Amino acid sequence: MPNSATPPPPHSPTLPDWLVQNRNFVLLWAGYGVAAVGDHLSEMALLQQRGGLERPDATRVQALISFGFFLPFVLLGPLAGWWSDRFSRRTTMVAADLLRAAVVFNLAAIVAALARALEPAGLGDYAIVIPLAAVGALAAFFSPARQAMLPTLIRDDQLVRANALINALGTIGAILSAVVGGWLAQHAGPIWNYRANALTFVLSAIFVSLIAMHRTRAVPHPALQGIWTPVRQGFHYVATHRRILQMILLLTVFWAAAGIVISCVPAIVREIFGGQLTEAGMYRGIIGIGLAAGAAVMTVVGPAMPVQIAVSLALGGAAAWLLALDLTYVFKLGRLASGLCLFGIGGAGAALLVTAMATIQRFVPDSRRGRVFGVSDTCTMAAMVLATGAIGLPNIPALDRYVPGLLLIAALGMFAALIAAQRVYRRASAHRPLLTLVWRFASFYARFMFRVRRVGPCTIPRHGPVILAANHSSGIDPILIYATCPHRRVAFLVERSYYRIPIAGWFQRLIGCIPIDRERPQKSTLRGMLRELDAQGCLGVFPQGRFEAPGESVDPKAGIGFAALRSAATVIPVHISGVKYSDSVARTFFTRHRAVVRYGKPVDLSRLADRAHDRAAYAEAADAIMSAVRALAP
Repeated sequence: MPNSATPPPPHSPTLPDWLVQNRNFVLLWAGYGVAAVGDHLSEMALLQQRGGLERPDATRVQALISFGFFLPFVLLGPLAGWWSDRFSRRTTMVAADLLRAAVVFNLAAIVAALARALEPAGLGDYAIVIPLAAVGALAAFFSPARQAMLPTLIRDDQLVRANALINALGTIGAILSAVVGGWLAQHAGPIWNYRANALTFVLSAIFVSLIAMHRTRAVPHPALQGIWTPVRQGFHYVATHRRILQMILLLTVFWAAAGIVISCVPAIVREIFGGQLTEAGMYRGIIGIGLAAGAAVMTVVGPAMPVQIAVSLALGGAAAWLLALDLTYVFKLGRLASGLCLFGIGGAGAALLVTAMATIQRFVPDSRRGRVFGVSDTCTMAAMVLATGAIGLPNIPALDRYVPGLLLIAALGMFAALIAAQRVYRRASAHRPLLTLVWRFASFYARFMFRVRRVGPCTIPRHGPVILAANHSSGIDPILIYATCPHRRVAFLVERSYYRIPIAGWFQRLIGCIPIDRERPQKSTLRGMLRELDAQGCLGVFPQGRFEAPGESVDPKAGIGFAALRSAATVIPVHISGVKYSDSVARTFFTRHRAVVRYGKPVDLSRLADRAHDRAAYAEAADAIMSAVRALAP
């Protein structure tokens, strides 16, 4: 079995370009969405059965609900992950849905019987933990199976968008569930909540059972031998693959904060929104709207956004909105302010969840994906269980008065995660912090606006003098190269007058562009090129010296041959295609393109090496370099 965090092989071209045309994805999407509708129906009923929002410790009841449901994820996560890699994922999900339907259908009677047995000992609130643990145990098997199956239904380039769509639909379902569940519990009694919840699980099982496995990209792999050895392999895989470990740690911090916020919901509702279960449903709905909005944004910008930017914005946004919510609660700033904070928290959470899930799915091979998600569920839900357990298990009198402190702890946790993430990203970057930040945003703009993609690997050496020779058809060509070559700072030759343009000039100085004097172009150009190469830098050159219009063939200037032979630098050819030509440089920056960048093997100029002072050799070298560039054209 594979043992490296490398993307799986290229996907079958028969998979649809649009996710909504992919029957299997739509079925999984619908199954998840309809189950999400039922999730909070039972939660609202349980809250009502244990006294609703009238209690001074409603925070404790909500914490116990979350604790009971998520505890099995911690205890069973690795085993559920092994099961997902060992047995049919589709069958696992169908069975888990049907069994959950049976449990929640009888949840009212189960909770009532347990409460009668535990009330004499003063433990009536714990009656909700045991049945919820049963539901959570089945969900623990469903979760890694679903997350591991998703990448086999779609192409790799659709992972971010697919996760965003799933989160958006799940959130919409949660909104409906919270609002309808609060109304049903208050006006019709909890029995109807449980029945409706059971129906949603049955419908989910039907949708999942219709997935056609012969149309998926599931990769056959040897059956796992034993249980504990494969489980240990799952933990070892996560521990030895830095990118996966980082994502799981970020999710762990997120779910710890989420556990605190969810536990505080009833108290916040009572203080700001009134005190009815219908109000609690609306309050949860605002968080859900934020999650749906964040997921919707990620469907548009997520595939183009670098992971570092998405993670930083999500963590920073979550910390800021949590702190704002705390201040809103303390100073009782009202519904509008608190609702805005909740919306922001939901949006930041969606960005982090979508990014982390897509990253794990992209880099973990199918044969280990279930176990990795099992480890992820164990770690992330352990954080949720610890947070909710610390709040709900001790019987703290008038617990709701500590809500401001709990929200502050959640905000500080997200802020600490942001600082830790930035330190890790800075160590991993080859550039200084400011240049790294600018490069990431430039890369995002190029991927989103210009839809740039790289075909094949980037062949630029990480060290030593390098000349990057590319065809030149528009003003965005340097940005396209920066977006597809993250490990070298490329210094391009630019006209000195551009340095006087405020933003463009600052950016050119930051990345080390070499200014060329129009009055003495040849001397200043050659001197600047050799200076950069003598410093072991990477020099970006457009051999034609100007834009090449469609159908036009511009001969290369001899200067690049001079620099290549005099410096003995490695020459890497680059070809850029898919850019819409325009005489206006500014217009190309605001035009949608489908840019493609291809890097070639180093150009062999060894036959001219002993003619480094021969002017005729410079022209021959320039022609050889330009031929290598054009040979990369699609």
